[in-house]
Parts: sequence; structure tokens; C-alpha cells
Amino acid sequence: MAFLCSFETYFLNDAILSGSYFFALFWGILLLRDVQRVYYVTKVTKAILEATKKKD
Repeated sequence: MAFLCSFETYFLNDAILSGSYFFALFWGILLLRDVQRVYYVTKVTKAILEATKKKD
């Protein structure tokens, strides 16, 4: 997932610097989707860890 995010970030930056704003929008939307997915995976993982934590 990190490799995909870095790949999309690279192409987003390349599109912005070359002036291809349509492709920058495309890569930006894909990057936003991946960042949201990472946020939800992190949230679910933390919830699972809290639920399975041993209580003293």
C-alpha cells in the first residue's frame, strides 16, 4: 500500500510540474482514495487491538 501511495504521489508531482492538470487531478483523486483507505485500515486495526487487549 505504501508503494502504491508513493507511486501515485510521484506521478501527481510530475503532472503538476509539467502543467498537465487533468492528469494531476486524476492522480490526486487516486491518492486521496488510498489515503482514506489507509486511515480506515488503521482505525479498524486499532479497534481490533483494543478489543483483544488483556485487561488486568
